[in-house]
Amino acid sequence: MRTSFTLAMTSIFQPPFKLGRWSGWLVALLLNGCISSKGILPASQPLEHEKLALGKTIEEAPAITWPTEHWWQVYQDAQLDHLVQKSLHDHPDLKKATARIALSMAMAEQAHASTLPNVGGKVSSSRERFTELSFIPKPWAGRFNWNNQATVDMSYNLDVWKQQKSAWLASLDEVHVSEAEMQQVKIELTSAMVKSYIRLAAEYQWRDLAQEELDDLRHEITIAKKALAAGLNTQLNLSRLEAKLPAAQNKLVQIELHLVLLKNQMAALSGEGPGAGDSIVRPTLHLSEPIGLPDRLPVNLVGRRPDIVAARWRVEASQKHIQSAKAAFYPNINLLGYIGFQALAFSGLFSSAGLVGNLGPAMSLPIFDGGKRRANLSAETALYDMAVEDYNATILKALESISNQLSVLGTVAAETANTQQALEKTEQAHRLAEKNYRAGLSNRVESLQTNELVLQQKEILVEQEAVRLQAYAGLMLALGGGVIDAEHTQAIH
Repeated sequence: MRTSFTLAMTSIFQPPFKLGRWSGWLVALLLNGCISSKGILPASQPLEHEKLALGKTIEEAPAITWPTEHWWQVYQDAQLDHLVQKSLHDHPDLKKATARIALSMAMAEQAHASTLPNVGGKVSSSRERFTELSFIPKPWAGRFNWNNQATVDMSYNLDVWKQQKSAWLASLDEVHVSEAEMQQVKIELTSAMVKSYIRLAAEYQWRDLAQEELDDLRHEITIAKKALAAGLNTQLNLSRLEAKLPAAQNKLVQIELHLVLLKNQMAALSGEGPGAGDSIVRPTLHLSEPIGLPDRLPVNLVGRRPDIVAARWRVEASQKHIQSAKAAFYPNINLLGYIGFQALAFSGLFSSAGLVGNLGPAMSLPIFDGGKRRANLSAETALYDMAVEDYNATILKALESISNQLSVLGTVAAETANTQQALEKTEQAHRLAEKNYRAGLSNRVESLQTNELVLQQKEILVEQEAVRLQAYAGLMLALGGGVIDAEHTQAIH
């Protein structure tokens, strides 16, 4: 079998110039003379997430469907839904994320432009003295005259080794990163709003209990004063009761402060000033959703959790940056040309006699660059390793968060059951004290004291319910907030 390779340098005025059948060997020699990328390889590999040990907490969780995009609506509170929707529309972080997408798209367009031909026009006119020692003939040689030129220039990087295309594809992956990051901002804003709202609901309940506790204490002090006046009590007992009053009042003041701060926080999350918090009324939260996990958790999580999706696209982008960096080690071939008119005077400038032009390839061969290309490839390879390990860490963090939230939900359910039993016992004691008081078998103080125990258990229940509601929100966040990467759901290989 005979092989040959012909490299033609052409112009629009001259026939092709052929290097001959040995040009194939010449190209091979040129390639061998290029700087080598040998020995620069990635060290990291993406996790095989389907092989990870999930643990009993995840494996034994009841099966449920994936959360919907508007998962917070399971709390059945119209005001919460309004606040979340407003946050997802007006918050500056979301607008910044949108601008970041626009920036990445513009950079992708810029990278794409480098893969296309570049055409431009050039017009020049200058008064010059032409040398007598060059190719300029008389009568122009040795005299001043006009040198006029009008051309259309063209250049096109043939991108034989896909250097420009790989950079362009990497920039497209960066667009996907920005889009996934915007989804992550959305679920983080939603989670922050929901958790603040849950805390607001708890503070309102604590305020009611603190007010009842303060009223009972004041009632008890009034009884103690009357008993002291009747000689049935001591100043010591009265002073002990009065000493509790400032703490009970401060407790109520602190709760009022917490209400203001939470409303300010939610107003900011809504993209508005603190005044918007004044219109927030008492929440009416109710959650009856079953606790569990969707099927095929690790695999589906890769396409549903935005931070994992973003990390995956960073890996893809880094991989293409490596391909682009490797292509820089090979000869670069550009197609250059121009066509136009040139004349040493204005007369006849645009005539056929003034026509000029050229078209042909230009090759640049990297032979020695002081290690620049190897350093660039090493840097891109290190960035790839970092992106892979970030992807791996994000998956591990997601599974950890899911397991943690399930553990919290299981623990708080058991604690709530215990507290509920304690509440039933204290309420029973309070009912007996009330019955004895009405029957004249005990005084009012005993009834007030047993009610204090009831209030303490109710405060604990409020805290446990807040923990349950927030843990559910945390689980939804860990599952990706119902956001689906519909276009790309396959895991990285």
